[in-house]
Amino acid sequence: MPEAQSEHYPKLGRYQVINRIASGGMAEVFLAKATGAMGFSRLVALKLIHSNFTRDDEFVKMFIDEARIAMHLHHRNIVQVFDLDQSGDTYFIAM
Repeated sequence: MPEAQSEHYPKLGRYQVINRIASGGMAEVFLAKATGAMGFSRLVALKLIHSNFTRDDEFVKMFIDEARIAMHLHHRNIVQVFDLDQSGDTYFIAM
């Protein structure tokens, strides 16, 4: 996959999407930069639901449940969930 410039990707809330990492049947994972006050920044992975699933209330509920369950799990082999958010019709999990 060719590397793309961040200006080709959207900004979702405080996250600037930098590059696509992977794509599956129901979601995509992107590298993004989280920015905050006083120059704070951190690289995160954003998992976004494919747009055709955002209109399916049951799927959105499952996605939100996934984030809620994962945020309570703490193990070195399980990615840490930092945030669950929505930007327009796009739901995403920051990990």
